[in-house]
Amino acid sequence: MCNIWDDFQAALFLFYKYVTRGNKGTVVLTVLVATLAFIQINLISGILSGAVGLIYDQTKNNYVGNIVIQPGKDQWGNKEAYITQVDLLKRKINAIPGIIGCSSRYTTGSVIEYDPDKTGKDIRTISWPVKSINPDDEKRISELHNYMLAGQYLDESDRDQIILGREVSGGYGASLEVQSLKGVNIGDEVTVFYHNGVTRKYTVKGIYATVFPLADMTVFVTQKEMESVLALRDRASEIIIRTDEAYPEAYYIQELRRAGVELQDIRPWQDFIGLVLGIVQSFDIIKKIILFIGLIVAGVTIFIVIFIAVTSRRKQIGIMKAIGMKEGIIVTSYIMLALFYAVTGIVVGIAAIEFVATPYFIAHPFNFPMGKVSLLIVRSEFVTSIVSMIVVSIIAGFIPSWRVSRENIIKAIWG
Repeated sequence: MCNIWDDFQAALFLFYKYVTRGNKGTVVLTVLVATLAFIQINLISGILSGAVGLIYDQTKNNYVGNIVIQPGKDQWGNKEAYITQVDLLKRKINAIPGIIGCSSRYTTGSVIEYDPDKTGKDIRTISWPVKSINPDDEKRISELHNYMLAGQYLDESDRDQIILGREVSGGYGASLEVQSLKGVNIGDEVTVFYHNGVTRKYTVKGIYATVFPLADMTVFVTQKEMESVLALRDRASEIIIRTDEAYPEAYYIQELRRAGVELQDIRPWQDFIGLVLGIVQSFDIIKKIILFIGLIVAGVTIFIVIFIAVTSRRKQIGIMKAIGMKEGIIVTSYIMLALFYAVTGIVVGIAAIEFVATPYFIAHPFNFPMGKVSLLIVRSEFVTSIVSMIVVSIIAGFIPSWRVSRENIIKAIWG
């Protein structure tokens, strides 16, 4: 044990001399490269994680909440058309601790027709599902009422009013204008031909845009209006539930089953974002690529610096070996030097991210197509980048020093 401690002290002494007597410019530049590599890894990863987090938040806040209840199956295994006894179910749901609120919706197919000139010469038609909402309940489970681009949100008593998502209206910068009504405005009249043969005319009361395409591709009327169209009562196509997220969705699904929601199909929000999962997976791949490139840059830089250092000190290393210094001490001293570069770069990088980058992106988030994206540092990814930098620096310090330290003493001194 004493010998190991003595060897460590000897390696530490050599490391100290390398730093204090080495070229200060080389030290600063190497630390700078390690710092920039660390910042690059975590900055890009944080931005992409922020984008993913925004997609998840938009899904829960404006699309399907945390949990969706859908009709179950009948005794013959066929899916029911509607959830029944909705009022009773909602009372059971709202009684569960941690449930913020729930809202029932009808969804039915329709054809929406818009004649801007009312001459029949330029009729714009799309086939689109229409959903119903109870405006008061909806405000507890979604934030759609906060995203009105023009006009107003629905009131519970509205019967001849309709609100459209931006992607359905086709105006206000919609990205899917070709598949829209191509420019419906507030106060315009649209005709809705429901799949059951009922036809209704509505005045466009509001147009909203959450900047999340899945949420902005929806048309809403009030629940009372839809029950009149479908001649139904106390039914629903789906029930949207918001939770306080103190526990995962699986916990609340289990509580719903215990509360008596047994026959219905209950699904978490993750089951409804299949269209964007490819984007999320692409972001994960990009993060891994950035991590790999950043580590390669930092590792190669440290390797080159250590390689040049040990090559220029070959004679010195040979003399140290001739007087009895162990190869392990020499190798350890250069690993310490490599760790010094990496750890210093990590510390400076953490300070830059914590005190510069994070406050800046909070004040000035990126404007992405799905909304404003800020920096989101994921702890596990942050720790992974730190550990990876340290491992790469150890390898970068070990390889060149090990190769030179194993050279023949005479060759090292006179080579």
